[in-house]
Order: sequence, then C-alpha cells, then structure tokens
Amino acid sequence: MRCFSVKFVVLIWLGIFMSCSDGTEDATETGLMHVEKGWDFYAAGNYAQALLSFERALNFDESLTDAYNGIGWSHLSLSLTIPVAQEAFQNAIQLDGTHGDAWVGLANVLYLRQKDTADFNAAIRALDNALNSDTPYFFRHDYDSNAALYALKAACYYYLGENQIAKQEIDNALQIDSENRTALVLNRLLKKNVK
Repeated sequence: MRCFSVKFVVLIWLGIFMSCSDGTEDATETGLMHVEKGWDFYAAGNYAQALLSFERALNFDESLTDAYNGIGWSHLSLSLTIPVAQEAFQNAIQLDGTHGDAWVGLANVLYLRQKDTADFNAAIRALDNALNSDTPYFFRHDYDSNAALYALKAACYYYLGENQIAKQEIDNALQIDSENRTALVLNRLLKKNVK
C-alpha cells in the first residue's frame, strides 16, 4: 500500500510540474512544423498555402526567423505587395543577421522596386551580406548557386551605369556557372553598349 501511495504522490507531483510549464517548447516545435510544411508547399509551387503555413508558424512562435523569410518569398512568388515582402525579410534579418536567404530576398525586393539608385545600391549591399553569410538556409529555392547572386549584382551595377563593375560580376557568375542565363544576357547587353 505504501508503494502505491508513493507512486501516486510522484504522479501528482509530475502532473503539477508539467502543468506549470509555459508551453513555449511545444509552441516552437509546432511553429517549426508549420515552417517545414510551408517550404514543402513552396517547393511544390503552392505559394498561397505556403504563405498560410508560414503565418501559422508565427502564431505559435513570433521568433521563427525562417517563417518571416518564407512570408517574404511567398509574397514575391505570388506577386503580392512588395512592402509586405520587404518587411518580412527585414524582420528575418533583424532576428538573424546571418540569414543569407533573407538577405537575398531583400535584395530581390529592392531590385524589383527600382524606386531610385539607392535601391540598387542597397540591393548590392544585401547581396554582399548574403554572399558573406554562412547559413544552412541558403539555396533551398529560387537561387541555386552563388552564380545567380553575382548575376543579380551585375544587373544592379548595369542599371547604375557602372558597366566595368557589372562586367566583373558577370565574370564571377560565369566562372561558377558558364550557362547562367542572366549573366549571359547581361554580357551581350554590355557588348552592345560598347559598340
């Protein structure tokens, strides 16, 4: 009988202890599950469902950097509002300044916005941050190598009229991937401008 009461007391104590937990760990795990689902939807081209999954993840844990990143990429892929995508990438970067994929997303937003030359310069800085980052999040989608990042930098320099630097970035891209279409097109454009 004494053994039974000790087990009972231990079970009660464990029940009280478990109920005192704030549930943060469970919320984070659930949030991460939604982030993973979001990237699965994204990879399948279901950007609307991906966006919902990333937003759900933040309902469980607002500190999930990659959920903000996913929201940004989903908005870009759905051609939704650029300011919302920009804010999402900035939130991700604020939480983790080494998140290369978020830097690439921000560079895309700035490049696409093309409000003025400051956007191109800011996109170049964002790409430099991406290229200097060491992150496991790199190249899951949209960009598959540094060649694409150098090509985007080249495009920014091209629109800034800095053709010599654009040519250097094109060469960087083509050294990595001699078939990079963006770099090849920009290279042809530069050659036409020289003639």
